[in-house]
Parts: sequence; structure tokens; C-alpha cells
Amino acid sequence: MSILHLEFLVEEASLESALSQLLPKILPSAVTFKIHAFRGKTDLLAKLPNRLKGYQAWLPPD
Repeated sequence: MSILHLEFLVEEASLESALSQLLPKILPSAVTFKIHAFRGKTDLLAKLPNRLKGYQAWLPPD
């Protein structure tokens, strides 16, 4: 069971690749994560409002 889940929104696939290698080495095993890569800053910023609305519905009350 995860005690903490982190979501990373990154501008490009290269950062996704780097974080995929780095995060398991520095995060405790009880922490889960997901990395979402976009096609640059413009793509990330364009999709951010809808993603935040989705997170609002997805997050538990606590």
C-alpha cells in the first residue's frame, strides 16, 4: 500500500526518462509515482487546466 503518490508533469520525454531512472533510487519504496510527458511547454500549459480538473475529481478528501 502506498502512503504517498506523486504525479510529475514534464515538458518532454527526455525528462520522463531521466526521472524514471532517478526517482526509484531516491524515493522510499512506499512512495508511488507517475510521470506524464508532454510535447513541450506549450502542450503542457494547454492541457494543464483539464488535467487539474481531473485531479480535483480524483483526489481523496484527505
